[in-house]
Amino acid sequence: MKKTISTIFALAALAVMPANASDEKQMLTDWELKSAVQVKQGGGMLSLSSYKTDRWIKAKVPTSVLGALVKAGVYPDPHFDLNDLKIPDASDDLNRRLGLSKYSYIKGTPNPFKHPYWFRTKFRIPANRKGRRAWLNFDGINYRADVWVNGKQVADHREMAGMFLRFKYDVTRFVSADRENTVAVKIYQVDNVGTPSPGYLFEPFGQGRGQGAEIFRDVTLKFMAGWDCSPVVRDRNMGMYQNVYLSYTDDVKIEHPYVVTDLQLPDTTNAFVTVSAELRNAGTTVRRGILRGTIDLEKEIDFCTYRKLMPGSMQTVVFEREVEVPAGRSITVSFTPKDYAQLHIRRPYLWWPNGYGMQYLHRLKLTFEADGRVSDTQTTTFGIRKITSTLKERDGEHGRIFWVNGKRIFSRGGFIQPDMLLDMNRKRMYDEARLLAAAGVNMIANEDMPSPPEEVMETYDKYGLLMWEVFFQCWTSYPGTETFKNPTDTKLALRNMYDVVKRYRNHPSLVLWCMQIETIVREELYVPLRQYIRENDPTRPFIATSSHGWNVEETPYIKPDLPTGMTDENAPDYTWYPHPYYYEKVLEVKDQMFRNEMGVPAVSTLASMKKYIYDLGKGEKRGYYPLDKVWAYHDAWDSICCPPESYAYKPYDDAIRRQFGQPQSAEDYIRWAQYINAGSYRAMYEAANHRMWDITTGVMLWKLNATWPQVLWQIYDWFLNPNAGYYYAKKALEPLHIQMNEHNRMVAVINTQHRSHDELTADVRLYDFNMNVAWQKQQPLSIGEDRYQELFTIPQPDGITPVYFARLLLKDKNGRVVSENFYWLSADGKNDFRPITRMPKVELQLNSTTMTKDGDVIMKVNVKNPTDRLAFMHRLIITKGEGGEEVLPTFWSDNFLTIFPGETREVTATFARKDLNGTTPVLKLDRDQ
Repeated sequence: MKKTISTIFALAALAVMPANASDEKQMLTDWELKSAVQVKQGGGMLSLSSYKTDRWIKAKVPTSVLGALVKAGVYPDPHFDLNDLKIPDASDDLNRRLGLSKYSYIKGTPNPFKHPYWFRTKFRIPANRKGRRAWLNFDGINYRADVWVNGKQVADHREMAGMFLRFKYDVTRFVSADRENTVAVKIYQVDNVGTPSPGYLFEPFGQGRGQGAEIFRDVTLKFMAGWDCSPVVRDRNMGMYQNVYLSYTDDVKIEHPYVVTDLQLPDTTNAFVTVSAELRNAGTTVRRGILRGTIDLEKEIDFCTYRKLMPGSMQTVVFEREVEVPAGRSITVSFTPKDYAQLHIRRPYLWWPNGYGMQYLHRLKLTFEADGRVSDTQTTTFGIRKITSTLKERDGEHGRIFWVNGKRIFSRGGFIQPDMLLDMNRKRMYDEARLLAAAGVNMIANEDMPSPPEEVMETYDKYGLLMWEVFFQCWTSYPGTETFKNPTDTKLALRNMYDVVKRYRNHPSLVLWCMQIETIVREELYVPLRQYIRENDPTRPFIATSSHGWNVEETPYIKPDLPTGMTDENAPDYTWYPHPYYYEKVLEVKDQMFRNEMGVPAVSTLASMKKYIYDLGKGEKRGYYPLDKVWAYHDAWDSICCPPESYAYKPYDDAIRRQFGQPQSAEDYIRWAQYINAGSYRAMYEAANHRMWDITTGVMLWKLNATWPQVLWQIYDWFLNPNAGYYYAKKALEPLHIQMNEHNRMVAVINTQHRSHDELTADVRLYDFNMNVAWQKQQPLSIGEDRYQELFTIPQPDGITPVYFARLLLKDKNGRVVSENFYWLSADGKNDFRPITRMPKVELQLNSTTMTKDGDVIMKVNVKNPTDRLAFMHRLIITKGEGGEEVLPTFWSDNFLTIFPGETREVTATFARKDLNGTTPVLKLDRDQ
């Protein structure tokens, strides 16, 4: 058998080749799947068109096995309530401890995810592709695969392995343009499923979920065997989780197009573009032809539900050269501005990060033509920009500064995660990027998905989100421990990561190569990958690790890449702190100049909580009511080590109860949690603002979104529903912003823009609880570009009510408010805000007008407070018809509104028409908030 397979591989010339974006993709989306336990035949039989797939399960690819089974109704959705405990796990040990084997859908097989699964589909070659080479492409599988086409094996799981590597196979010999063709793919489980320890949590404030550390040995996602913010994914996401498709070429195909843009800074009026690509001749004779390229400005940008016309125009740049490609070989062809004057682009349209300018994109199209016929065409999108970084030193500490096009960028954002089942449709990808950009975020890190789908990277490019590419996930290897051997297959790990470099290097949003988060890999991984990056993409910064707590003498090979200029060592960590604490830590300087991880738990809105905790608030009213087993399972934990130490949820819960009282209902608790969310997320960003460039060069939070419905670390939840922290973070992330520094009550204006602002006025007032003005001050000011400016200190008035309010307005010369901020304060400093909970809800008057643009609905809303009372944190929602569910996501210009007596506020809500499901949108006040 081995001899036969080897012969097939040789005849087919089936080298494993990373895939590229092609103009001729034939997507293979409609598949059927079945466990190999239930299928006695092999791939040779299953890949014949005559084979009958009785009782196979339909699956839409991309998908994991569990994702397909959930959509087919075999298992309940693990995102919700305790459904996860009704699905067997890939770990026999965890099944035994939780009694999960009884839920196996395969009779006589207690573990349905231990063995491989077959995926099968059929296709026809389009008539206009007849006579061309056919390539079968896999953009991402997990974890190993055998591939069969029309009865012939074209790939073996010993070679086709790794979650972060693309595969492309020449299947020309095995397919026919005259009949239906069949593909059968046998997907194997990860080599080490891990034994989650413990893998669950049932008591609020208990020890965290733990993880199955054995999975760290594989080149796959660690969180699938459990992590502090992710459940154990029962099937470890085995499957084809990214696109599978056919592409067609003649003998010569174009691979790995690469665009380098350069600016002779500080001049940005001249751009110099270098283009290169690999040409692979899959034929048996020399091929001579012309490689031709064009570069165009993208005039219309597609954002999935709407389109954006970009101002300006550019004449098409055209360049070409004759080349000769030897049979069975690859060559690299380059075009430089030295040899091709047209690649010197004058007055270029530049790409900028979110908040700093427009995100102009250009499209490179490469075509290889031989004998008057196009052999292959490849396109790639890029942006003209130059990214550099420098280090700021203060008191022996270092803060990394990122520069784009010669301008320094105050980096603010956080980490994001994929869905637990890697279920990422195109619209959701765009919605998440839009939420982040609308909040003012300009930098994100994608640690838990080293190889995101192309559409994800496109959204970052279009919304200006500077993105870290992280090769190895945190704590999967650590110097001086047994884990330092991970991942154990050095060759496989490097093959995967080399492909990551070439796959994403054209994206203008990719700001940084990061070897590993918080920890470091061994020398035999680090040194070759570091050298590969130098040779294949030296155009952007590289850091060894996001943070290092070990003695670097143990890893001398990373010393040339130190200091990193960022850290998450020591505090603040991942729990609630009093707001002044963040400012005090910044002033200590140590570990604060570019702090890249800290966070606060964040309960979702009541509407979201009801969706995934089925018996919300119905349990016994014990001391920690309404928390219960389901809250705990969805991450209301507190300790990751022994002895127990408050690490996550307990201090947050304490803050809710101490500041607002003991809740009598789940509605109370969730409403008050929004007040904690709002103040905490604003404080983390504003503390960094208050010493911008003097001390801080950036700040990132762990984290911004959610891999499943949870109560930890998020400004918007898995349903894409922002909590109050989102809108208060949005305030802090304004390009021009007024704030009160909460450690000393200093009023400051922050200007992150690269332009000055003149003739501004700061209008600051204190109001007692009855809305009487207790103190006020107005001060005119002008502020230079890219700096902060402190104005005056807000006093503590004598005899003011126990709870009172500070309102800060920044107005332009015409009296228009350009920034507004609002703080609730306590006269004795003990933060007893229980009077707020007794404030009656104000009946706000709502008026709206609606228009449509492309696939979006835009509603302009006037909100009036007709009373003499403060309307404190009122939330607006759009529902699908009267009494229907909330439309999610809805992109509000502002929400959780506080409106002063007699005042009117205008806000905008934008949402997709398709999300209405044919209903009429209804504007409502959320009575539960």
